[in-house]
Amino acid sequence: MLMRMYEKKVEKEIEKVPKHIVVISPDFDSKKFIEFLNWCEKFGVKEVTLCLHEDLKLDLRGARIRKIHDGHVLESGEGNIIVNLISNFDGKKEITNAIKKLAEKVLSGELDPEKIDEKSIESYLAVKSSPDMIVKVGKDLPEFLIWQSIYSELYFADTEWKQLRYVDFLRMLREYQRRERRYGR
Repeated sequence: MLMRMYEKKVEKEIEKVPKHIVVISPDFDSKKFIEFLNWCEKFGVKEVTLCLHEDLKLDLRGARIRKIHDGHVLESGEGNIIVNLISNFDGKKEITNAIKKLAEKVLSGELDPEKIDEKSIESYLAVKSSPDMIVKVGKDLPEFLIWQSIYSELYFADTEWKQLRYVDFLRMLREYQRRERRYGR
């Protein structure tokens, strides 16, 4: 009962939430991820990206799914929240693919090399939006979303993914809210 009262207190403190959260965890659990998505929807998070080292099949009704596997994007479903499932595709591969696509446009005469800027590169990335917060559960920080995560807030959870509780999620949001985002300034 005390935990529930504490959760209600922290819920009331949450005013600012990230629009896009990335989750990186070596010990993935699909039931916990669905629970995490429900928590995100409750607070109005618009996009959640899950970075995996293997392809995973998830039954996520009520979400727009973008499966990004080895550079190929497959979209399905409808819903209020976007879920990016990234597997077998790291940040270096993503940037390399974007540059190759831009080079093809330049060679075909469709694009003037002088017109290439950050927006041009971003238009060819698999995940278009930059995450506001990266939640890392576990020991390593792999190289997912290198370009997009340059100004992301990092949150290192001190629990294993399967043991993640609602109160831990609330603490993540509270910590995000406390940070002053400067975007490199």
